[in-house]
Amino acid sequence: MSFDAELGPLNYVVVTFESLPLPASGFTSLAGLADAGRIRILDVEFVRRAADGAVAVIDAAEAGMPDFTGATTGLIDADDVATAAQTLRPGGVAVVVVYEDLSIVEPVRRWEADGGIVVAEGPIVVDELLDALDATDALEPTESLEPTESLDATEGK
Repeated sequence: MSFDAELGPLNYVVVTFESLPLPASGFTSLAGLADAGRIRILDVEFVRRAADGAVAVIDAAEAGMPDFTGATTGLIDADDVATAAQTLRPGGVAVVVVYEDLSIVEPVRRWEADGGIVVAEGPIVVDELLDALDATDALEPTESLEPTESLDATEGK
C-alpha cells in the first residue's frame, strides 16, 4: 500500500432534502472549508427525483447553488447517482459531494521529510469503532488492558 502525501484522504457525503430551494448554510460552510484549505472539493452533483419518479442530475444553478457551477467533474457516475436517488421521494433533492481532506497532508509531508515512511492509511468504519469502544467499556476490572506484572526489573529488589 502506498500513500501519496500530495493526496489526502478522499471522502464523500450524500445529503437529501425534501425539496428545492436548498438551504444555503451547509454550502456556505463547505465553501469556507475549501477556501481555508481544509478540504478540496473534487465533485458536486445535485440529483432530483421528479413528481413522476424520474431521476435526473440537475445543474447547480437549478438547485439554487450557482456558486457551485463548474464543481462537477464527472467523478460521480450514473451508479452513484442511482444510489443517491434511492432514498429520495418525489420532489426530493440530493447533493453528493466528493472531497479530499487536506488536514493530514502537511504533517505527513513533514514526517516523510524527516525520514518517516507511511506504511498504512485508510478509513475507519464508524460502526466498527463504536463496537470496539463498546468492547473496551465491557471489560471487567480484572480484564484490564494493562499488564498484570510490572515491567520494571528493579521493582521488589
